[in-house]
Amino acid sequence: MDPSLNKFREKFYEEANQLLDKVEHDLMQLEKMPDENELIESAFRAMHTIKGVSGMFGFDFVCEFTHCMESVFQLIKDNEITFDPEIIDLTFASLDHVRKLIVDEKLTDKHNQQTHSKLIQDITVILDRNKKVDNVHHSASVDYEIDVPANKSQTNTWQILLRTDEHLYFRGISLIGIFDEISQIGKFKISKLNDLCNEQWDLWSIILASNISKSDLLEIFLFIEENVTITQISNQDIFESLLIESDQTIEGEAAEQTILEYIESIGKPKAEPKAEVKENELNLRLFNKSNTIATTKHVAKRISVDSVKLDSLMFLVSELITVNSQLLLSTQNEQYEPIKPLIEKVDALSKLFRNNVFEIRLVPLSDTVLRFQRLIRDLSRQLGKKIDLVTQGTDTELDKNTIDQLNEPLMHIIRNCIDHGVEEPEKRASAGKPEAGIIKISASQSGNYVIITVEDDGSGINTEKVRLKGVERGLLKATDTPTQQEIFDLIFLPGFSTAESLSEVSGRGVGMDVVRKKIIDLRGDIVINSKEGEGTSFTLKLQQSVAIIDSLLFTVEDSYFTVPLSDIVICSQTPADEISQRRHTSTIPYNNELIPFVDIRKRFNIDGNYANNIKVVIIKNNDNLVALLTDKIVGEHQAVLKPLGRSFRNMEYITSASQLGDGNLAFMIDTNKL
Repeated sequence: MDPSLNKFREKFYEEANQLLDKVEHDLMQLEKMPDENELIESAFRAMHTIKGVSGMFGFDFVCEFTHCMESVFQLIKDNEITFDPEIIDLTFASLDHVRKLIVDEKLTDKHNQQTHSKLIQDITVILDRNKKVDNVHHSASVDYEIDVPANKSQTNTWQILLRTDEHLYFRGISLIGIFDEISQIGKFKISKLNDLCNEQWDLWSIILASNISKSDLLEIFLFIEENVTITQISNQDIFESLLIESDQTIEGEAAEQTILEYIESIGKPKAEPKAEVKENELNLRLFNKSNTIATTKHVAKRISVDSVKLDSLMFLVSELITVNSQLLLSTQNEQYEPIKPLIEKVDALSKLFRNNVFEIRLVPLSDTVLRFQRLIRDLSRQLGKKIDLVTQGTDTELDKNTIDQLNEPLMHIIRNCIDHGVEEPEKRASAGKPEAGIIKISASQSGNYVIITVEDDGSGINTEKVRLKGVERGLLKATDTPTQQEIFDLIFLPGFSTAESLSEVSGRGVGMDVVRKKIIDLRGDIVINSKEGEGTSFTLKLQQSVAIIDSLLFTVEDSYFTVPLSDIVICSQTPADEISQRRHTSTIPYNNELIPFVDIRKRFNIDGNYANNIKVVIIKNNDNLVALLTDKIVGEHQAVLKPLGRSFRNMEYITSASQLGDGNLAFMIDTNKL
């Protein structure tokens, strides 16, 4: 492979996995609607693209294997075979194998070698069943060509509409090469449809008379299929039958300068002399009318960005916010009055900058739900169960790093629902339920939090069974009467399991403790709700951003603390005498009810006494109200949160710290634990 292509290999890994995800998604739909032609076409195009790109970058085994699978889908497209469960299972296995081939590109792993041979044999069996396939050979490295024209000598006339824009240039697409290929396969006429062009792209019309098949013609436009429409307008050579003159016919090896000059001359007066044109310069002109690269208004809805670059950008924003805090703090006296409007503007711009960076990092939850569809399908079949996945609100967006760290806990929760929750079809039928169980993943946004719920309509949690297991493990006394929520919390303890036997799915006592640890690491919380016989739900509450948040800054003696601004209900003050009278209950009145208060001074062993009027910050978390006793409320603060070092890592009720403008640290209080 050309060493100059090495820099594109990482991009290939990403795009190939995205295409494999797309095929997997199409298959999940095809399993329910096997006759949906659009889904078959979509899966075929994705595999066709993987084949072409992998071949270009030297992934020969991926190219060979996807070509075989493409042949199967070609037969399905031509209605030669049906999309049955055997082909569905084979395609799923093939997708898993292609993912391995992308990593093991030279096919050196023995297990992968065995899988490769077995799958190609299975594909060959399917292709051999179709008697119309004459050129299939029983070889592990054979090319399966299905789309061969019946009459190679017949000349057809095609119209090709090609849309070009700057995006193609930045992808490294050579239009000169494409036009050169067209010039070598037959007679052609190229024209520019200026009336149909806009300021963002050009439209070209190419009339081509050739004996090439449509699939071979598509190969020329392999990497820009979305920009091309090909239509057969005659089954003969219209240049001969209608006495239309072609612009140029080039046979054999076309002279590159000839085709360059030809395209360059389109749209120019005939008398205008042709200047010497370099290929790269002409490519720019083909992509842009103005001969200069202008900024397009809209190229693509989404682009892929290396997460390391995003992390670097986030760090720079964090530094900007910190410097902004220092600037605000150092210009509080009157002598800086003239520049305060400018400082306020910098403050406003830094907030807009911060919000924009957050939006760049956000990705929809639906991007990760796809892999769980496959998990549910395979695991339910393994356990002999019927389960449907239902999603709601999965367009809710989370930080990319949060999404990546959520995959493992969500997988454990879903496996738990499949194995422990949803019953076998016979049990469900006897209980008056539909044979197919439901696992529902829903998401919503609430202030600065994202709520994700995974629920099933299965058997629910047998609280007595869990309680007895807790007694057996010494976690409870036989005489204890724990609440339902306390019983549910036992499930999150390391090694705790009620499974009666070990299996590949569960029973080893690992999983749910990992789930809680992961969620806590994300500064979130998880709550279980269940009703025996009706089902179980796992609710995850996660902060939308984990690096910079708007917070309230307050002090106790010389110590600074912050809490998320979104958690605050109200700030008030209460006489110290009233607090003294209520210390035996640790509650204060609020809105005709008593709510608990937390004495920050006592909780963190801070010396000193409160003033006569104690400042109170009332916060709400998980529908629970808590009051914090403080000395002074400083005001709003953009907290750039950094992880705690070893000295503070084990401090309870503290999650992270933020550096203030004067160099002091403000500790973020964990409102979930309060």
